[in-house]
Amino acid sequence: IKSIWLRTIIIFIGLIFLLLAVWQPQWGKNIQKNKRKGLDVVFTVDVSKSMKALDFSQHNQLISRLDAAKYLINEFIKKRPQDRIGLIEFAGESFVASPLTLDHNVFQTFLENISSNDLGKQGTNLAEAIAISIGRLDIQTTTKRGKTILLFSDGDETINSEINKMAKLAQNKGIKIYTIGIGSTEGSPIPNGQDVFGQIIYKKYKGKTVLAKLNPKPLKKIAQITNGKYFHAENINDLKNLEKKLNNLPQKILTEETISPQNEQYLIFTWIGLILFVIGFLDLKQFINLKKQ
Repeated sequence: IKSIWLRTIIIFIGLIFLLLAVWQPQWGKNIQKNKRKGLDVVFTVDVSKSMKALDFSQHNQLISRLDAAKYLINEFIKKRPQDRIGLIEFAGESFVASPLTLDHNVFQTFLENISSNDLGKQGTNLAEAIAISIGRLDIQTTTKRGKTILLFSDGDETINSEINKMAKLAQNKGIKIYTIGIGSTEGSPIPNGQDVFGQIIYKKYKGKTVLAKLNPKPLKKIAQITNGKYFHAENINDLKNLEKKLNNLPQKILTEETISPQNEQYLIFTWIGLILFVIGFLDLKQFINLKKQ
């Protein structure tokens, strides 16, 4: 009788363990370490009216400075899927078009939609643009990741600002700024609509066509202070060469831990339950006699 009761208790306990296994108990942490290359990049893009100048030509079609910048950015991110990327557009003021993200498809949507009509305050405030870009990197970047700003502009600064101060702030925070001068130093006309025949009308002042000239001096200064580099692009061949140079920007090797908050432990309960079932159905008298021998 005692043997029967004992076997019944063992079987019952085994049943409890099997029921617990069905509930899939979890505890502990599963830590996996992965190594990958990564960089946090903020693309800071000039959208002032001068960026509408048509310096570039591709497939017999004129391309604005802003569209050239968009082309370069798209080509850059295609080859660097591990980078987190953000977007700042600026003129006389600055605006965060996209926070840092690994979702490059969403970023490309934001990039495609920026235009020279987005910001009400015109001009070119490079210092404010750098300050906003630094702020985004500070908010969303850990110290382990490389921090970089790629600044696209024609450099025609029209607002008195503290460029040196902001560039030194970036340097102190370990942020390199690579500046890309977009456009011709000789100047290109700025489109100002079309006539009834579909011909481009260019902006004029006192009867003369206004030419937007690239001013590389502030861009070179920013790159020099932050230990970055200055690049110049004024035609489609420059864009292709620059694309290769930008894709060689150094990426930092990161060791990242992926932590799963809980591990599945149902196998332990399953095996204990099955073992108890087997023991319970055995003849315990034979089991005890074998053990005494």
